[in-house]
Amino acid sequence: MRTFITVCTIVLSSIASGQNINWLTLEQANREVKANPKKPILFTIYTDWCGYCKRLDKETFLDPAVVKYVNDHYIAVKFNAETKDMVNFLGINYTYISGARANYLAYYLTQGRLSYPATVILDSKGNTEKIVLGYRSAKDFSSDIKI
Repeated sequence: MRTFITVCTIVLSSIASGQNINWLTLEQANREVKANPKKPILFTIYTDWCGYCKRLDKETFLDPAVVKYVNDHYIAVKFNAETKDMVNFLGINYTYISGARANYLAYYLTQGRLSYPATVILDSKGNTEKIVLGYRSAKDFSSDIKI
């Protein structure tokens, strides 16, 4: 009986919190910016080895209020800073910088302050409005990204 209740609780909680942030790839974000030219962009820059990035994913980015606010107000992009492929964002190509062990887009967006996780808010033309470095709780993150 105890196992049944535990399984039911897990299933119901996963159904109740079923919403996620609508993260876009750079290619999708480029199209979305053209379709919604006035909507700001929220970049989350992460690496695969970053523990605080994983914590941000598991805690902050699953908070229902954060999910709703980001989805309602931003074009949300999640970008792995260590992407070695040439990427294009808003018509500019960015490549990997081996000395920095990061893609130049991450370097550009953080204005050279490579720290993970990093959240960068841009206007639709790519101008940086705010950089938030490090992990944030849902409450702090919500406050940091309010527009």
